[in-house]
Formats: sequence, structure tokens, C-alpha cells
Amino acid sequence: MPTAIETEIAELSVSMVPNIDKIRFVNSGTEACMSAIRLARGFTKKDKIIKFAGCYHGHSDSFLIAAGSGAITFGTPNSPGVTEGTAKDTLLARYNDLENVNELVEANKDVIAAIIIEPVAGNMGCIPPVDGFLEGLRSICDSNDILLIFDEVMTGFRLANGGVQELKNINADIVCFGKVVGGGLPVGAFAARNEIMNYLAPIGPVYQAGTLSGNPLAMAAGLAMLKTINADADLMNRLEEKTKYLHNGIADALNKNNVTHTINRIGSMISVHFSEDAVVDFDSAAKGNNDTFKKFFHGMLNKGIYIAPSAFETWFITDALTYEDLNETIAAVEDIAKDL
Repeated sequence: MPTAIETEIAELSVSMVPNIDKIRFVNSGTEACMSAIRLARGFTKKDKIIKFAGCYHGHSDSFLIAAGSGAITFGTPNSPGVTEGTAKDTLLARYNDLENVNELVEANKDVIAAIIIEPVAGNMGCIPPVDGFLEGLRSICDSNDILLIFDEVMTGFRLANGGVQELKNINADIVCFGKVVGGGLPVGAFAARNEIMNYLAPIGPVYQAGTLSGNPLAMAAGLAMLKTINADADLMNRLEEKTKYLHNGIADALNKNNVTHTINRIGSMISVHFSEDAVVDFDSAAKGNNDTFKKFFHGMLNKGIYIAPSAFETWFITDALTYEDLNETIAAVEDIAKDL
């Protein structure tokens, strides 16, 4: 049963995010992305999807797919329990590579329902889209009657009030949310314009439901969070400045000690990759020195600083961090770097 507070957070979300008319709440980012794919298939009446190597959209079967040998071959399951039948409908592309996406589309004409992407990748470390990449995806989708799905579980309400759609001025057809929208409680959501959302039951034929979806506790936490974000016009600027300050400090500390690295940053998302090459996709992220990362992680942990425990996870900077906190972090990096 919908509640008043669920309606209130829905109205606020729709007012903050470009290009959406309706939003439906679920219990996790996984549910949001899973439901978005089902909705896209129902709306387009096509079966296949394209996802990108290194992008994570939850643990639904459709997303746990490893690469095939080329544009025409299908992917294979990369987890026990995922069937070959499911895998054949997921095509794997390279992030930041429009030519590769075009090859997949041309090899699978008129059978692709959607392209789903983290518009700023956060699950192979922070990897922003190169100039023209998101615009190119939008053009490919428009030319081939394919829906573009932005998985903004990480980026939504974090990089801008309206997420990457606002930040990059690119409209997606369906947008998925999680994490931030629940103020820390289990929640997710997916949203789109009316003609797409009206394909959902009970108005349309595409089924989706969940007993705990939109529950009052999660909605109260999410509403408090979104109201706070929406009322603070300087929040995103402060977060970006703090992240830039941390970036410059860490880079200086590592450079002083001749530690090979590259740092990716956008808004309040940042990653340190222990690699000498630019990190633009999963393959380049995987070339990083994992042994160096392990030493770095445990060195930071021993100094009371807990970063993401994987070289393939972005860091998020919170406004609660003071410049004193950031200076302490930079000093820790400089000390640890002597032994890397």
C-alpha cells in the first residue's frame, strides 16, 4: 500500500531529476536495475541488452556475464547458477569504446532492447566517460530504437542533484537509483517518462512488485536526505573542492616517493590506480599493481583510515570530512608511500 511519505519523496525526486515523470521504489540497486531491464524488454518487445565490462548492476542473472570472443558471439555466465539461456541475451561491450558498441549493434540488428551503463563507472575504480561517449550512446540508441538506461545507483544525487543526466546534459530513457536515495537504508528506485513507466503493472503488462518496496522507514530516511541535498545549493561545489584537494595532496605524496600511479576524479568520486597508463576501461583498470594496492590499503587501515577494500571500487568523499581530516589522510599516504 502506498504511503503519503512515499508520494512526497517521489514528487521531490521527479522535480530534481531531468527527463522523468514517474518513479517506482524498490529495495535495492539490484532490484532497480533488474526491473529496469524487464521494463525495457517489455516496452521495446526485444530481448537482448548491452552492458559494459567492469560495470556492476547488481547480482541479477542478466548482469553476471563474461565476454564472448567477438561482436557476434554471445557472452557466457561468470557465476555458477546463471544459465546459458540467460547469458545469450546479454552482450558485453568495452567502456568508453563507441566503435565496439556500434559493432555489437550492427551484429544484432533489431533485437537489442537496451544499453545499460554506469554513466560514471565506479566498480572498476572511478572511470569517467571520455568526451563524446555518452552522447554517442544516446545517438546509437536513438538510431536503433534502443533504450538507454543509466545506472545512477552511485552517481544519482551525488555528482549533481539530478545525477549524471544533469551533470553531462544527457537524457537517459530509464534511470536507476539506490544508496543515496535511501539515506543509508535498504532502498532503490527506477524512473522514466510516462510512456515507458505506464508499461508497468497495474497500468501496463510488465509485472513488478515487492512487499517492502517504499516502506515508511526507508522513505523517511530518503526524504530527509533528499531535502537536505536539495536545500544546500553549495553542497556539490564543496564536495568537488574537497575531492580536488585530496587528489592533489595524494598525487604530491605519491610523486615525492616515486610511486607509479594515476588518479581519476569527477565530483566527489575519486580512485587511485597504481598504474602508469590512463585508466579508461576494465582492461586498463586491471593492469594496476594489485600488490601495491594491498600494501596501500593495509597501511591506511593501520593508520585508522578505511578506504574501499578493493582496487576496483571508487572512493566517495562526504561533506562531513573536514580539511583537517583530509590533511591527516594525505599525511598518512605520504608516510605509507615510503614503503610502496
